[in-house]
Amino acid sequence: MKRRCKLSHKEGVVEVSDDIVINILHRLPSKSLARFKCVSKCWRKYIADSSLSYSCRSQRWRPQPYLIGFFYQARDTCERSKIQFFFSSEESSLDINGSFDQSVSFLGRSAYIVASSNGFLLCNRQRVYYVYNPATRQSMALPKTQIGMNDPTIGFICKVDDPNRDVISFTIVRYWILQSNVTIESFSSETNAWIVDNLILNVPLRLYFFVYMKSPSAGVVDGVFFWLDQGPQITVYDSVHKSFWALGFPEDMVATGNYFLGFSGGDFYFALYVKTNITVWQLKSNIRSRDALWVRKYVTDVATTVPFGLTGFLHTEVQNMDIHPASPHIFYLDVKGKVISYDMETDIAQLVHDFGEYGWRTKHFKLFSYEWHQWPRGIL
Repeated sequence: MKRRCKLSHKEGVVEVSDDIVINILHRLPSKSLARFKCVSKCWRKYIADSSLSYSCRSQRWRPQPYLIGFFYQARDTCERSKIQFFFSSEESSLDINGSFDQSVSFLGRSAYIVASSNGFLLCNRQRVYYVYNPATRQSMALPKTQIGMNDPTIGFICKVDDPNRDVISFTIVRYWILQSNVTIESFSSETNAWIVDNLILNVPLRLYFFVYMKSPSAGVVDGVFFWLDQGPQITVYDSVHKSFWALGFPEDMVATGNYFLGFSGGDFYFALYVKTNITVWQLKSNIRSRDALWVRKYVTDVATTVPFGLTGFLHTEVQNMDIHPASPHIFYLDVKGKVISYDMETDIAQLVHDFGEYGWRTKHFKLFSYEWHQWPRGIL
């Protein structure tokens, strides 16, 4: 039987289980936790003792990311569309209060979303980048970039360095390739400045713009940035050792279809969609190794699983693919103007969102996942 804490009440004593107490505590900011040590001995123990396996600190600062929904916006049309949002499930809408900004309208219609990371958005407007928290409506304008690049490839990562300060730090990396020359421009919230590095490659690379797959296929692990372009080609930049290279694909991969690059549960995945078949590989080699070791993780045929009136050649209609941030077996497919979640382990598909427009009008939409980590929402 689980232990219970006793709290004073006007009519006597109320017993509260450990689970309820911990659930309350790990939702509070650190300043409140400091004050609430005086509530009871149990609360003081949970807050002060970080070695407890179920302490509020371990629950608060190492939670699993929870997917709330997706921001989306048309980027390849003559007139850039407004930013909109949809929830990934009915339960997700219950976790967001009324202050959540679903339109990101503070920058006006000329702004667009570049990337998303851990509950924060990276937006751009006339060469000025903004880091924005739609949950608190806080924004931070960054200094203008030093180099003008025509729609460069961008990586963006937010992380918590010191949870006791209730702030996050972030890093942005932009790059451009011209044969053997790579221009890297990076920004760190700790230095508040753009830094330019010019690298010379031993093997020349060509930058292929990613036209058909509209999701931002980029991710960051331990200072290593990954991108996928239309080559197809996976480019990698190690911001620690200042090195840049192209990563090899799985040996058993065919060269046709739609491609996707994503991170889930701390691992790196590559997905290929051919006709109605989805194949997913997981990267098993060290992220800093130039010799990629891929292991096939999932193979599935969605032809008989994805209903909702989506008949015909599905492979010609898939505009976006995205992966759940904590569950790598769940993919999100944008097919003919509808977003569908597909579980590769249970072979279950669910309709998540209907854009309410013809598929040809939604083919230019870009999806940006919005995650909730229950960590502090301030910006460093």
